[in-house]
Amino acid sequence: MLDLFRKSLRNKLLFIFIIIGFLPFLTLLVYTLFLSESKIVNKIIIEQLDRTKVVIKLIDNHLNALSKEVIFLSSLDLMDDLLAEDIDKRVSRLLTQKEDDLNLDISFMAVSLDSTIIASSDKNNTLKKQDIEKLHGDKYGTFIEDKNLYIFSSIYASFEKEKKIGYLILKYNLQNLDLYLTHHKTTYSYIVNHANDTIIGEDIPLKIDFNNQTKSIINSDYVVVYERLSSFLDNWHIVYAVDKSVALEFLYDFVKFMLYISFVIFIFILYLSIKQAKEIVKPIEELTRVVNNITKSHNYSSRLEITSQDEIATLTHSFNDMLQTTSSALKKLEDENKLRLKRFTQLINVFNTIIQTKSEDDCIEVSIEEIKKLTNKDELYFQKNQTILTDKEYTNIYVSDFENNKKIYFGSIELGVNKFEDKNEQDFYNSIASMITLQLDKIRLIQRTTSASKAKSAFISNMSHELRTPLNAIIGFAQYMIEYEELNEDQKETMANIESSAQYLLGMINEILDIAKIEAGKMEAHLESANILSIVQSSYNMLSPLAKEKKLKFDFIYDNFENKEYKTDPKMFKQIIVNLISNAIKFTQEGTIRLELYNDNKNIYVGVKDSGIGISKDDMKHLFNDFTQLQNVMQKSHKGTGLGLSLSKKMANILGGDITLESDGADMGTLCIFSLKIKI
Repeated sequence: MLDLFRKSLRNKLLFIFIIIGFLPFLTLLVYTLFLSESKIVNKIIIEQLDRTKVVIKLIDNHLNALSKEVIFLSSLDLMDDLLAEDIDKRVSRLLTQKEDDLNLDISFMAVSLDSTIIASSDKNNTLKKQDIEKLHGDKYGTFIEDKNLYIFSSIYASFEKEKKIGYLILKYNLQNLDLYLTHHKTTYSYIVNHANDTIIGEDIPLKIDFNNQTKSIINSDYVVVYERLSSFLDNWHIVYAVDKSVALEFLYDFVKFMLYISFVIFIFILYLSIKQAKEIVKPIEELTRVVNNITKSHNYSSRLEITSQDEIATLTHSFNDMLQTTSSALKKLEDENKLRLKRFTQLINVFNTIIQTKSEDDCIEVSIEEIKKLTNKDELYFQKNQTILTDKEYTNIYVSDFENNKKIYFGSIELGVNKFEDKNEQDFYNSIASMITLQLDKIRLIQRTTSASKAKSAFISNMSHELRTPLNAIIGFAQYMIEYEELNEDQKETMANIESSAQYLLGMINEILDIAKIEAGKMEAHLESANILSIVQSSYNMLSPLAKEKKLKFDFIYDNFENKEYKTDPKMFKQIIVNLISNAIKFTQEGTIRLELYNDNKNIYVGVKDSGIGISKDDMKHLFNDFTQLQNVMQKSHKGTGLGLSLSKKMANILGGDITLESDGADMGTLCIFSLKIKI
């Protein structure tokens, strides 16, 4: 027995609890707190349910008696007086006497078929109208309105049994049922209609779900039972509520006593537990100390000494085994991490080497050399033919077919390995293959883009030069004909149209050539000190006649400009200003144009605000694209290349500035701002 106790920690704990008697005390306390209370409450529920059934039966008998009384009275021959509207008042006297006999808050009414109250125990009701719609079609029955129960029976003539002459109605105040309810300081009862919350008796704030089949509720204050009343009172329930604190007063006193005693027992248990815990916890504390040392020093060679034969000894032995296993696993993991780090470093170096290549052949050659360094094998080679199969491991390379938007086979690299022993090795070489694919795609895309760009720039440049030569000749001949030849007015107008059209084409070609120069990187800004105010003023003076011709108000404001020398390219600067003003005049049919020059500590600003056609928010993002013109009502009269704003913005960027547009929408005008960083 002692040996079993010495070897089992569980038995030690069980022995302590049994000695001090805590388990029996706990059982008694639980029984007292829960089972005793439950039994008392269940007994109260049974007693109150029996009481409700008795009361329901009494109420049912009471209402049945009243119903029989109404049926009996309606069958009396005396009721024939309704045909003569109760001239002798015999029916009224009978109803009054019957009301006095019953000694209840009720009233009888004899009602004719036209809803007139012929006789009543209440004199104030005589000759009034009574709603008998609910009575039609029924020989006798009941219905409820507000807090009144109406019991009725049809009245037939004594001389002709099938002839209905009216109704006898008993108006019964449901408050009469309060006589059947219990009125006690610890027990409350009331009758409630849950459909409209009508209550007879004491009103206690209880939330009751009358659809619940248990017919009882237990909350912190009351034990509540309820039952449905008879068919006379549909949707009505009788509720009994017993004050829980009074009913369980004795039990609560006993529980208080048990709790006081439990304090003494707790002190005794604590004393024994502390004494025994010192012996139990000691090896656990030693285990914790070793674990903390291992956590700080990462020395998994530590071991715990086994000094007992119980569960702690088993735990210590398992912990020592775990330390040995963990030490071996960490050593293996450390070796694997070193290998992974080495592979990762090698992969980065391979990537850095591959991305430096400039051609497809160079990329493949460099890639093979790098893989040879990784594998220390010289048998690696690249093959184009996909049909040749070998018994060695290889990695395939696929490149993008940009025209057909798909991947095509480019070749494969044989790795000189019979079989991968580790899947991670295969993933490693697949990563290299992916990098080779990306570099090949990059090389092919750059070559394709460069070729297309060179071809486009060469075409635009050649075509522009080829077109400008004959256009200059056309302009010269047209000017000569106008100046020196004797032409009539129609001929002069024709030659003038030829000259203006040629000038327009020459301007378009110059713009296209400028765009080509910018894209080719051949347009550079030649910075020099310039008088910005003079340049803007010159542009204003040059274009004012165009605004005047369209009867536009054209203002130039420079009050907030510090006039001094600034560094810029005067020619390019002026071309930007002229383009912006020309656009404003071109797309303003009537109204005003405002040219404003101002600066702050960092930038020079040239703003051109017009009251023209404006720009919608959807179109705003397309304005600076090459060869873009927006659809508008003035487009037919103002043709162009769609390069003006695009060219101006690119020139502004070359000068170190920018152009922004603002507009509230179509027909709301436009504000164009050219900003340029100050250089002195």
